[in-house]
Amino acid sequence: MDENNSDKKSDNISILLEKGNKLFNNGDYKSALLYFDEALILDPKNSKIWDNRGVALSRIGLQDEALESYHMALDLEPDNSQAWSNLGVLYAAQGRFEEAINCFEQSLDLVPDNDEVWNNHGTALFSLEKHEEALKSFNHALNLNPDNAQAWAGKGSAHNFLGEYKKAIESLETFIKLASTDLSPQVEEAWALIFELKMKANVSETEEDEGKK
Repeated sequence: MDENNSDKKSDNISILLEKGNKLFNNGDYKSALLYFDEALILDPKNSKIWDNRGVALSRIGLQDEALESYHMALDLEPDNSQAWSNLGVLYAAQGRFEEAINCFEQSLDLVPDNDEVWNNHGTALFSLEKHEEALKSFNHALNLNPDNAQAWAGKGSAHNFLGEYKKAIESLETFIKLASTDLSPQVEEAWALIFELKMKANVSETEEDEGKK
């Protein structure tokens, strides 16, 4: 292939990806897939396109197809940290938490300063009731990004299960501050849990005082 044809091919791929990414960002995942597939016809060994395709497939519920795309991305580029992370998210959504944790750790070995991956790692550990390990991951995420609202929510839940009610309240209150513009059910659940935790904390303090008498 001569240089002009190579440049033209590269330009065409860039145009297809730009259109696909724009549709993806607007939530039109099916249309985005069409452009990703066209780009792969021109560049079938592009790991990042396979990864993008996997995310789009996952968003429309085609998990088996998404799994194949992520594996293709990683076969082509084993050091694709984003593909490892996205594969982990898919495994977690399927309840395959051990496999998810392994993927997140592969991603973190490559890019250790990604707070979102640390948060997802913590969430997967929490789902396996490994609360102390989960807390460490949430703390890693927050050391990297103190404004990671989801990590504060996870941290609060971990403290709760460890019986550390005051720390749980502080963490959940921070989560609410960061997510104050988001009127999601998760924020409402956090308020309800704080109310419950304050009652637990008061009972715990009363029992502690009585034990000292």
